[in-house]
Amino acid sequence: MTNSTEQLAEIIELEQLDTLLFRGTTPKTELPRVFGGQVLAQALNAAIRTVPESRQMHSMHAYFLRPGDTSRPIIFEVDPIRDGNSFTTRRVVAIQNGKAIFNTSLSFKIPEEGLEHQVDMPDVPAPESLTPDRERMQEYRKERPDASPPPPADALGAFEVRTNGDLPFLQPKGSEPVHGFWFKCRDKLDRGFPMHQAFLAYASDFRLLASALLPHEVRFSDNGNSLQAATLDHCIWIHADFRVDDWIYYHMEGPVAAGGRGLNFGRFYTRDGRLVASTSQEGLMRLRSAKA
Repeated sequence: MTNSTEQLAEIIELEQLDTLLFRGTTPKTELPRVFGGQVLAQALNAAIRTVPESRQMHSMHAYFLRPGDTSRPIIFEVDPIRDGNSFTTRRVVAIQNGKAIFNTSLSFKIPEEGLEHQVDMPDVPAPESLTPDRERMQEYRKERPDASPPPPADALGAFEVRTNGDLPFLQPKGSEPVHGFWFKCRDKLDRGFPMHQAFLAYASDFRLLASALLPHEVRFSDNGNSLQAATLDHCIWIHADFRVDDWIYYHMEGPVAAGGRGLNFGRFYTRDGRLVASTSQEGLMRLRSAKA
C-alpha cells in the first residue's frame, strides 16, 4: 500500500493537460470544502513546472475566492507573466465550474549569497518530549465520545504533529494568541526541494487561522457556535533550504483581530534553530449575528 507521504505527493503532483494547464483532484475527507493548504501546494506545483530548475520559489501571495468543491477536479491555469535575468514571476488561477476559486502570484529567483540575520527560535520542548497529537486526539475522543472536535486538516495523516501545550481547540478561552507545533512527514520524502516546498505550503495552513481566535470566546469546535471563519489571503516566503521529513517547528501568532477579520503570522524553524520560511494569513472571523 502506498504510504501517506507518497499519497499526498501524488495529490500535489498535478496532471499536466497542456503546457500551462494542469488538473488536480481532492481526496475524500471529513472537511466540507477543499482544504486551503492543498490548493496552495497544488498551485505551487503547477507554477514550479513552468519555471527553469535553476530558480526557486521565494514568495507566494494567494487569495481564496470561493469554497472548493471536494467532489470535482480543480483546473490550474498558469500565466507566465515574466522571465527576467534574476527573477521569474508566475500567476496561477484555480478554477471549478468555470469560476476562479483561488489565485496566486509567485516569484522565483536564482539562489545567491547575501547579508543574513534572523529572529531566534522560541525556547520550546524537543519533539521527542511531546506526545503525538494523534494519540492525544484518540484519548480525547475516548474520554468525550459525544464531543465534536474539528476534523483534521491532514486528512491523509501524512504528517506527524506534536503540539507544544494544549491543542488550540482545547486552550482556555481568553488565551494569549501564540501557539506552535512540531511536524514532519511520517515517511521519507524522496523528492527534490520543490516538493518539500509544496509540502510546507500544505502544512502552512494548519491552525494558522486559529491564532487570532485564541483570545476570544469562540472555537471551531463549539457546537452550534456563531462563528463564520475562512481564509481570505495567505502568503509564504522561503528563506533557506529545508526538508519536511525532518522536524520543523511552526510558531504562530495572531496579533490583531478587527473588522470581522484576524491577522496571523507564522515562522518555520528547523531542529537546529534556522528560520527557513515565514507565513502570513488574514482570515474572516465573523459572528453570524453580525451584519455583513
